Amino acid sequence: MTRVSAFIVLLVVTLTGITTGYSSPKSTQPLTRASESSSSSAAQPIINRSTFLSTTSAACLTFLSSTPAFAKEVDAALKGTKKDPAFEGCLSQCMYECTKPKGAEQKSRAECIPECKSKCATTKAQLMKGEPKKD
Repeated sequence: MTRVSAFIVLLVVTLTGITTGYSSPKSTQPLTRASESSSSSAAQPIINRSTFLSTTSAACLTFLSSTPAFAKEVDAALKGTKKDPAFEGCLSQCMYECTKPKGAEQKSRAECIPECKSKCATTKAQLMKGEPKKD
């Protein structure tokens, strides 16, 4: 899959380079001020073939050499506890939405915590105020 996407990126970069004027310069002499002001095409930079190839090869190597980032699996010991990432994310989002000012009315965090816990909790341990005692 990454090879296919890298190939597509290479084609897009190549076509973009062709359409935006990657070409060899017509003359090797630098432009003077008189020719710059009289020529409208002098405002566009002329990029030679070596610059184009180095740019496209660097872009392709970046995409080919990178490894994809996968989501980390949740530890089984955390599922159903207060440290469960899904519970923490839901609680955080709910608290943000609940404490956000709505006109002249704004709830405090103390008022929002019970509502959000009951909305986001999937286990009894997540509804508790503290940590359960371990015997």
